[in-house]
Amino acid sequence: MSDKPKPKKLSSKNPSAKKPKQPWSKRLWRHYLRSAERMLKLFRIINITFVVGSTLVVLTIISLFTPLFSRGTLFILSHLPLPSVPSDYKKREPSAYVVLGGGLTNDINNHVILNKYSLNRIRTVAGAYHNKPLPIILSGAEAPWMNQWLVEHGISEQLSENASMNTCENARFTAKRTPLRHVYLITDSYHMTRSRRQFALNGVYSTPINASLPVRRDWMKPAQNLSHSRRAVYETAAYLRDLLRPQMDCRRAEDISKQQLLTPRGDVKKPSE
Repeated sequence: MSDKPKPKKLSSKNPSAKKPKQPWSKRLWRHYLRSAERMLKLFRIINITFVVGSTLVVLTIISLFTPLFSRGTLFILSHLPLPSVPSDYKKREPSAYVVLGGGLTNDINNHVILNKYSLNRIRTVAGAYHNKPLPIILSGAEAPWMNQWLVEHGISEQLSENASMNTCENARFTAKRTPLRHVYLITDSYHMTRSRRQFALNGVYSTPINASLPVRRDWMKPAQNLSHSRRAVYETAAYLRDLLRPQMDCRRAEDISKQQLLTPRGDVKKPSE
């Protein structure tokens, strides 16, 4: 019997052996397939994004002519945060009504009169005053005409601030006109959040009393709904503008004398009913 060791079998798999290179055409084909697969995925994402985006745009445009858009925007506006004021201001009872002017117009005889926005606001404060008499502060260039309307309707306990030309000045000049801590603020619901923010920035806490707009929302009247939607878009944009870049045309309170605050603008004619 032989004592010679048996020779080891060589492994057919040599780890050190190099794999044969694939033909360049095959490698190019695989690269093409992978690229094509990535492009298909990208096209699917673009397609889904386009479909979803287009649907949202169409639905938004349609909603402008319904009450949905304005109601949704108003819900968001009413829940936006306000600048902080001392907590004891909130605990106090409101000491006055502050009415913000909504604009002027001309009647058929070309006399300056209150427009429908201002009329609704002044009617709102008249109703509130009869339920709870408090001093009324009229703010804006519309103040003389609003004062005339109140006098003609038997209300004479009001102060006027006639110099302000925008919401920022309404707040600054009203705070300068008389010391206030907590007031009932009267304007329309879309304008309310921006107005309350400006008053809070000037150290005045406000409880809102919303005046109605000249037209009502109505599912059967798209033009009226569009009017509300335009108002909602404008006030949202104005609120964002105030956050990002304060108004350049808002004069400082110290630049306006108290005499200027009391100076009426133009000849006051009888307001329209």
